[in-house]
Amino acid sequence: MSIKKSKRILGLFAILIMMHHLGQKTSAFWVPETVRQHGLEIFVPIGYLLVSFFFFCSGYGLVKSMRTKEDYFKGFLVKRLNRILFVFLVTQIIWLFSRIAKDAVWMPFNPYSWYVYTIIVLYIGFFLIYRKENKYSLLLMTAWILGYSAVCYIMITGNWWYNSALIFVLGIYMADRENKKDRDIDPGEEKISKKNKIVKLCILAVIMIAAFIISENGANIYNLLHMTNYSLINAVIVVLQITAGSCFSLIVYYLLAGTEGKDNIFSKILDFYGSMTLEFYLIHGLFVQVFGHHFINDSTPPVCYIKNVFLYVIVVFAISTASAFVIKKAGDIITAFYKRSEGFKKFCTDQKKLAKIVLIIFAVFTVFHGYNRYKSSKEAEAKLEEYITELTFVSAGGTEVAAYVAGEGDYTVVLLGADDDPCSTLYLRPLADKLTDTFRVVIIDYPGKGYSKESDAERTADFYADTVHDTLNQLGVTDNIILCPTQLSAIYAYRYIEKYPDGLAGFVGIDAVVPGIAKRFLDGNYSSVDEYRWFMKRMKRLDTIKQTALVVTGYINFQFPVYDYLFHGSGMKEYYPVMEEMHVRRYMRDGHLEEVGNVYDNCMVVDGYKLPADLPAVFLLDNYIKSNELYGLNWENEYKKMITDSEKQTITILDGNPYVIYYNPSVIAKLIDEFIAGN
Repeated sequence: MSIKKSKRILGLFAILIMMHHLGQKTSAFWVPETVRQHGLEIFVPIGYLLVSFFFFCSGYGLVKSMRTKEDYFKGFLVKRLNRILFVFLVTQIIWLFSRIAKDAVWMPFNPYSWYVYTIIVLYIGFFLIYRKENKYSLLLMTAWILGYSAVCYIMITGNWWYNSALIFVLGIYMADRENKKDRDIDPGEEKISKKNKIVKLCILAVIMIAAFIISENGANIYNLLHMTNYSLINAVIVVLQITAGSCFSLIVYYLLAGTEGKDNIFSKILDFYGSMTLEFYLIHGLFVQVFGHHFINDSTPPVCYIKNVFLYVIVVFAISTASAFVIKKAGDIITAFYKRSEGFKKFCTDQKKLAKIVLIIFAVFTVFHGYNRYKSSKEAEAKLEEYITELTFVSAGGTEVAAYVAGEGDYTVVLLGADDDPCSTLYLRPLADKLTDTFRVVIIDYPGKGYSKESDAERTADFYADTVHDTLNQLGVTDNIILCPTQLSAIYAYRYIEKYPDGLAGFVGIDAVVPGIAKRFLDGNYSSVDEYRWFMKRMKRLDTIKQTALVVTGYINFQFPVYDYLFHGSGMKEYYPVMEEMHVRRYMRDGHLEEVGNVYDNCMVVDGYKLPADLPAVFLLDNYIKSNELYGLNWENEYKKMITDSEKQTITILDGNPYVIYYNPSVIAKLIDEFIAGN
C-alpha cells in the first residue's frame, strides 16, 4: 500500500468525515424536529469507520518507516508532533475566539479535536514500546491502547474516543506481516491472486456489514430482550464497532494493494486534500457549527444559519478548504524557517527541557493556587458561621433544612432555586430583599445544597415537593402561598401543586422548565431510559472528578468572576466569599449531582401536566430562551399547553437571559408584585 494511494484515500475520507459531521448537525435522530433536515442520514453513522482507516494508516506507516530508516526514533516525537501541535494550536485559537464571540467558552474549545489527543497518546506509546522492540511489542502496544480506552471510558462520555483507536495495532500488524515476507517485489504491492482477494473481500464485507448493523441496532436489541444492564450492551456495541472498523480498514487496504494509481483530475483533487487532512479535519467543524441551526449545542443561538442542506454543504466545504489551505501554508512557512534557523530548530527540538520547564511552572502555579484556595476556605469559615444566624432551620426531607425568612404580608412568596444554584438562601437574596416590603418571603435550600444538610433520600420530584411542603408547615406557612420556582425547580412546584393544592394562592414560574424537556432529551439523544440513566451515571462520575480536581488545585477560582456579572449592583458583594465557598462545597456535589441524574424521571412524573383551572399563574420567560428555542423547544408553546384558563394564567416575556433573576431582580420583583395585586 503506497503512501501516494493511501494519502488520496485519506483525502477522500477527510471530506466524508466533514459530511458525517454535517449529517450529525442536520439529519441525525437527535436533532430537534424543528430544525431537522433530510438528505445526509447516510453519513451519520459512518464516522468511526472512516477514522479507523486513519489510525490503520498511522500504525502501518510508522512500522514501514521504522523498518526502512536508520535512527528512526531519533527526534521521533519532535518530527511527529511538532506539525500536529502547530495545527492544533492554530485551530484551537480560532475556535477559542469564535466561542468568546458567542459567549460559549468551555472545554474542549474544538469538540472535534479528540482525534489529536488520541493520536498523540498512540505516538507516545509507539515511541516508548518500539524504540526497544521485542517479541512482546505488539502485545504491549495493544495493552497501551486498552489502557487508554479504559481511561476514556471513565473520563469521557463518548465511545468515539476509543472505538477506532485499537485499529492502530492492526496497521502495525499488517505492516509487519508484509515485512516478514521474503519477496523480490515491493512488499506494499503484495501479489494476491484475484480469486483469493475476492474471497477475502467478501468475508470481510459480510463481517463488517453484520457488525455494523448489529452495533447500530444494539440499543433496540437491548430493549427487545428486556435487558437491565446497559453497560453490557454498550461494551458489546464498542466491540462490534472495533470489528466493523477493522474489517473496513482491511477492505480498503486490500483494494489498494496491487492496484496502479492513475493520475487524473480526480486523483489530483484527492492529492490536494490528502496533503492537508489534519488541517481540514480540525477546522471544518467550526463552519459546521457557524452555519448550523445552533452554535455548538441547542443552548447557544445560531451565527449564520443556512437552512438549505445543499447550500450548507457547499458553503462549509468551500470555506473549510480555503481555511485548511491557509493553515497548511502557514505550517509550511514555519517548517521552512525551522530548516533555515538553527536557533529555532534548537528551540523546537529541545522538547525535554522545554517540557520540564513547563511542568515546573505548572506545578508551582498549581501549588500556589491550591494554597490560596485552602487559605480562602479558612477565611470564609467566619463568614459562613455569621450568615447562619440569619437563617431558620427545620427538620424536613429526612435532614435539617435551612430557610431564609423575611418580611411580613398577607402573602408568602416561596422562592425555589435552579438546579445549578448551590445556595439559594444567598443567590436569591437580592430578589427576596426587593419583595420583603410587601410580602413575607421564604427561600429554601434543598437538602445537600447551601446550608441544608445532606440527605440519603432519592432525589425524586416527590422528595422535593414534600421537602418544600414540610418546611413551610414547620415555618407556620399554610395559606396564601405563592410558589415562585426558577428553572428545574418548576418541576417540583408542579408536583407540589398536584399533592398540596390547599393554601396555594398562585404560581410564578421564572424560566420554568417544562415536562416535555424530558422527552426532548430522551428522544433526541438516547434509545432508552436505561441508556439515559447509564449515561447520567457516567456524567456524574466525570463531573465529580473534574470538580474535585478544580477544588484541590485551586483552579476553581477561575469560575468565581461570574459573580461580578450575575450580581453586579445587587449589594451582595460582601457575601461573595461565602457564595464562592458554597460553590466549592455544593456545586457538582452529591445533592446537585443526584438532582441532575434524576431529571428525566422527575420530568416524567409530571408529563402532560396542566395547571388547575382555578390557580392564578404567570410564566416569566426571558427572550433569550424564547428566541433561540433552547434545547430545541418552543417554550412559549409548551407553556400554553399547561394553561387551562387564559384569563387567570398568562405568559410574560422578559428582556434578558436565564440569569436575569440574579442580575436584574427588580424587574422580577415588580412582575411578582403586579401578579399578586392583580389576583
